[in-house]
Amino acid sequence: MPRYQPTVIAISAATAFSLLGDQMLYAVLPAYYAKLGLTGIQVGILLSANRWIRLLTNHVAHVLSPHAPPRATLAAAFALGAATTFAYAATESFVALVAARLVWGLCWSFIRHVGVLEVAAHAPADGAGRAMGYYNGISRIGSVTGLLGGAALVDAFGYVAAVAMLATASLASVALTLFDRTLVDVPPRPHAELPTARLDRAAITDLALGFTLGLVGPGVVTSTLGVVLEPYTAQGPLLPGITAATITGALLAIRLAIESLAAPTLGAISDQWGIRRTTTRFFSLGALALIAACVQPGSLALLTLCLLGFYATATVLNSGVAASVSRRGSAPYARYVTANDIGSAAGPLGAWIAVDLLGVASVGLALGAAFYLAAAVYCRYRLDSSATPATAPPTPEFDSDRPTNE
Repeated sequence: MPRYQPTVIAISAATAFSLLGDQMLYAVLPAYYAKLGLTGIQVGILLSANRWIRLLTNHVAHVLSPHAPPRATLAAAFALGAATTFAYAATESFVALVAARLVWGLCWSFIRHVGVLEVAAHAPADGAGRAMGYYNGISRIGSVTGLLGGAALVDAFGYVAAVAMLATASLASVALTLFDRTLVDVPPRPHAELPTARLDRAAITDLALGFTLGLVGPGVVTSTLGVVLEPYTAQGPLLPGITAATITGALLAIRLAIESLAAPTLGAISDQWGIRRTTTRFFSLGALALIAACVQPGSLALLTLCLLGFYATATVLNSGVAASVSRRGSAPYARYVTANDIGSAAGPLGAWIAVDLLGVASVGLALGAAFYLAAAVYCRYRLDSSATPATAPPTPEFDSDRPTNE
């Protein structure tokens, strides 16, 4: 096991526990909102409020996190995040729930920002993509558990008891952080050596790639899966109990499983190929997968294969790009994740406006393909791979032959 791996695993596992309550809401609220006295519009607000607030809190995390020890910052964010999950069980007030979701958005900004930069700080330059793959893969286990396990617990024990259980379990993130003695301050990045023009290009790239990855994957594709799958069950369920909603949930669970199990291996591709080649090829492959999903001859099996192929390319891209950006420091990563949050928040709205206006279920997939193709062209001709850490030789701080936990 590489020397950096125990720290990466500890941070990733803590992040997974912190996600239990947040992810549970995405599975439970759409089914139970009436019993909680909420309206459909209120559900939409609750499920998006944490994303919109991050447009501000991502930069708060960037400004404040260098002034506090990473262990203390993460432990505080995990503890406050667990408190927001307890709040979901303690009140049915819409205003209080919105406040809890906004606080969770603040917590997640610090959890993601400090966690990812710590992963980048421990990983060697030639293993950044693999390390980020471990982080994404392990933390996604929390998403899967929250989505599937949260719904099962609510069905078995009721909403309040189930949410309290998840909130209690999420406190494990605090314990994992406090017992991890390998966390170190994130070292500064030597930006001054790069020409101003290159910094400008890097900033545009951070924004463009972050927005595209947020808009397409968690945005237009995921939000329109149900309507894309609806024609396959319009004449009745394929099997008893198998509906479009069931298939959608299964595909999303498989997507998360891909990210959990294969992310380290897929993320290592960027370590071997470099960031420009990786992004150019996998944006192109992702676009082809979405185009194939649009034009395939009405086969559910082919559609499923196309979508799973797309999610595999997205896993490579998310790991590789995040690794490359985070190794350049706090400010580039804050810029990147803010653009990603804007895309993931705006994607569902734009996709559903297009579906409503055009009346074509697969228009979201077509939009996603168009954005991925544009990103592939941009990366091929505008991305300066020589300035990205994925292809640069390791600096002394990240020399894989030197212990990182001194």
